[in-house]
Amino acid sequence: MRRFIGLFASLMWLSACGNSTSSVGLSTRMGSAVTGSALTRTSSQRLALSNGITVERVRLSVRELELKREGHHDDRSDDDSDAGSDDDKSEFKQRTGPFLIDLSGTALDGQMVRLQDISVDVGTYDEIEFDIGKVDPATAPTALKELAEQGASLIIDGHIDGEPFQFVSSLRVEQEREVSFEIAEGDDQNVTFNIDPSGWFTDKDGKRLDPRESSARSQLENNLQKSIDAFDDHDRNGGEDDDDHDRHGGRSGGED
Repeated sequence: MRRFIGLFASLMWLSACGNSTSSVGLSTRMGSAVTGSALTRTSSQRLALSNGITVERVRLSVRELELKREGHHDDRSDDDSDAGSDDDKSEFKQRTGPFLIDLSGTALDGQMVRLQDISVDVGTYDEIEFDIGKVDPATAPTALKELAEQGASLIIDGHIDGEPFQFVSSLRVEQEREVSFEIAEGDDQNVTFNIDPSGWFTDKDGKRLDPRESSARSQLENNLQKSIDAFDDHDRNGGEDDDDHDRHGGRSGGED
């Protein structure tokens, strides 16, 4: 009888662990959240800012995107008496990466760009976390090889006063955002990376930052860190869903 009860309990545990999965899309767009009002696209499909600077291409190295299910706590004790606690914690996380965000041409005009789809467990998620940074050239996927070999996490190609420039940076950006969204079986949820370039090349006094000058690098990288956001965006309109409006927190760092 004890052996039967033990087998029954094991089957029940396996059944509980066998969660159904669903699809989550990862998207990105350039522009201020929802409105895209900061964008002006010229006939040559360049992002024209208001200070004589145009952007033709933006590339970002996303080391990891992590969705955390409701009930996960990073401060849970790893007490040795609680065998398997690390494994239990990992069940609450859905990770993907590294991957490349590469925007040029019409992708600079504020439209939503689908990056990829990932399969995740159904359930309620309460945190989105991402890490943008350089990756090891030896293990980098093909799409990230060029950035990895330059020790870069971000490359911007454009023109300033008609002269070409390329801004290469190894900045590190990490963000944790509190959310509340449900992923149901067969659902098609979406997470959007929003990149707002309107303040990239402007200092705190409203003066232009020249990406070719080393003296502008620190302020430019600070602006870049503040311009990147990620949130649940089920309706794919470029803004966070109403159920978590204004509930977010983040952290960012400099070069890694």
